[in-house]
Amino acid sequence: MRKHNGNNNGNNNGNNNAGRAHLVQGFTLIELMIAVAVVAILAAVAIPAYQDTVMKGRRSDGTATLSDAASRMEQYFMDNKSYTLDMRDLGYAANPAVSTDSYYQIAVAAATASCAITSCFKLTATPTGGQVDDTRCDVLSLTSDGTRGSSGTSDATLCW
Repeated sequence: MRKHNGNNNGNNNGNNNAGRAHLVQGFTLIELMIAVAVVAILAAVAIPAYQDTVMKGRRSDGTATLSDAASRMEQYFMDNKSYTLDMRDLGYAANPAVSTDSYYQIAVAAATASCAITSCFKLTATPTGGQVDDTRCDVLSLTSDGTRGSSGTSDATLCW
């Protein structure tokens, strides 16, 4: 803050505060620019960290729906002696199914070419909406033997 000495070019004009200093209220442009720079730096660090945390939280929508679908597949197998390729057979409204919070589409296929749908399955959760930016885990998968996977850049254990 700047000080003003109260002296009006040597003219007192009856001012009793002549010679006394008083403060001028306000911020300088430099102080304001420093504050803006600090806020920008904090935002540059905080926003990506927040977005990463949100994506991690949304992954639970995919993993939980995959686990639920695997459980339903096992029940279907107990009743029909075969797995199914149609998610509607498991009680879902559509094929492919939509996860609880709608961040993933859940589909089913035979686990491998050598293991038909009658005895093996592979469930996949493909991200939709805002979750498509999750390149760390991308498409999540769960097979009939319990193998968990992901097609992203991170190890599958970090995605589950």
